[in-house]
Amino acid sequence: MATLLDMSIISKFDAVFPFLLILLVTYAVLSKIEIFKERQATAGIIAFIIAVMTLMSPIATKTINMMAPWFILFLTFGIFLLIGYQALGVPESSIKEILTDSPYSKTIIWWIIIIAIIIGIGSLATVLSQRDATITQGTTEEAAPTEYTGFWQIITNPKVVGVALIFLIAMFTISKLAGVPPEAIG
Repeated sequence: MATLLDMSIISKFDAVFPFLLILLVTYAVLSKIEIFKERQATAGIIAFIIAVMTLMSPIATKTINMMAPWFILFLTFGIFLLIGYQALGVPESSIKEILTDSPYSKTIIWWIIIIAIIIGIGSLATVLSQRDATITQGTTEEAAPTEYTGFWQIITNPKVVGVALIFLIAMFTISKLAGVPPEAIG
């Protein structure tokens, strides 16, 4: 029976999203490099070749498909955070100044990079653990418990989050007491 929330037909397009993502990101990065600024066709061909090579790797395709919802969630959280600041009366120019010109801008960029790396490593670990997750017992195959739940349970464990929060508070306390910007500490 068909329902409005039946998304099984979209699963046929699992390879399209990673292909387009790699194609566009690679082309954007290559077009910023000085060598390819005047050779846009060459940058497009190289981006297409890299996207096709990514499409041929099931691990890369599954990893990108696993990372996409987490990045969308992270981006949505960031957008709602900025909207919340603006709803409380902080002008857009102040937010832009803090994100680009303040001493904390490098710290914000490093946090974004660290979160992206955690999402990437977690997704890759999940895909690699699911690849070898079948155990043959006699004539039946059962799915072994994956490390997906284990990785995210460790990351979201209240003790781990608490320690991370304590380290954050300690870092900002030390930087305020010493009068040193946080990026100079790390």
